[in-house]
Amino acid sequence: MSAIHERRYRLQREREIAQTRVRETTAQYLQRYEQILHDLSAQDLQQYVSIDVQELKAQLLQLSSGLQSDAFQARELSLQIGQRIHALPRLARQARDIAIENERLEVLERERQAQEQRRKEYEKLEQAWQLAWSSWTDKWARNLALNELSELRKCIFVENSPYTAPQIQQEMAKIQQSAEQQVAIKRQQVEQDAQHEAAQTLTNQLMQDIEVANLPVAMTEQLTQQITAALQQPETLTAQFQALAQQADQAMVDESIRREMVKAVCQSLKHAGFTVLSPTRSKDEHQDVVLIQAKRPSGNQARFKIELDGKVRYEFDSYKGQACKEDMQQVLPRLADVYGVNLSEERVIWSNPDDEHEDMKPITPHNTRHH
Repeated sequence: MSAIHERRYRLQREREIAQTRVRETTAQYLQRYEQILHDLSAQDLQQYVSIDVQELKAQLLQLSSGLQSDAFQARELSLQIGQRIHALPRLARQARDIAIENERLEVLERERQAQEQRRKEYEKLEQAWQLAWSSWTDKWARNLALNELSELRKCIFVENSPYTAPQIQQEMAKIQQSAEQQVAIKRQQVEQDAQHEAAQTLTNQLMQDIEVANLPVAMTEQLTQQITAALQQPETLTAQFQALAQQADQAMVDESIRREMVKAVCQSLKHAGFTVLSPTRSKDEHQDVVLIQAKRPSGNQARFKIELDGKVRYEFDSYKGQACKEDMQQVLPRLADVYGVNLSEERVIWSNPDDEHEDMKPITPHNTRHH
């Protein structure tokens, strides 16, 4: 009986010793597990594995209470916890790194989105600016407003610009209107100055033309005085120039016509057999006459006086009988037929059809226009 009793006692004792050893070992592991959770909290890693931490804390409480009731069951739970809790710091650090990287990428994405938004807003503002700018067809007005536009642009294209597209167009329209009004005044003044300068240049040229045109003295003096007076009145110079130019042109045209008339008379007289002397011009304040003298070897003479206003006075003298009329019929019709000189408004001052007296000289004046 005693042998069997002693053996039972030894088996019971061994189990108690084993439970005590397991309890102590598991308690040590429990402390390590709690230290791991404490370190996670101290390193601010707990937030990245918060669910795992909550579950593990619950298991650690269960483990702590189970140590007293059943050490062996507690050890089984400890083994489960240990495998999970030792991996937790690594998982927490990985989760932290992922969260940090995610935050960095989110920051970048937010910045990209913000930049994209700013770019779109900038494009809208730029489109509004360019649309308003393209309506400025007056380059002078644009140049005049560049400084003001530059200041406006500095205010518009800034971070968080308060401007909208309609506001940009409105502000630019105000600047454009003001610039174009200023330019209109400037352009009008420039045009007036240019017209005055042109009129002054033409007037000075006209005066030079008159000086070399060899017009009658009285007419030259009159035109010169009128031009000098006009130059002293800039505000009416342009209007006066046209009248002066027409007057001077007419005088120079009349002189050109007279030159043609002189040439035609000389040629007609030569064709009729006269010897023609070089024409002479008599010019003073009261008259401007070109004298053409011609004669035959027989003594017959012809004289033409051609005035600037188209009047021609001719004389055929020193003739006997009807010879005077015959020479006139050779010279005068040829002026019309060959040279296009139209003699009109004939007025006979004196005539001696028979030329009986040598001291009587026929003088027949005409008004003429050369065509």
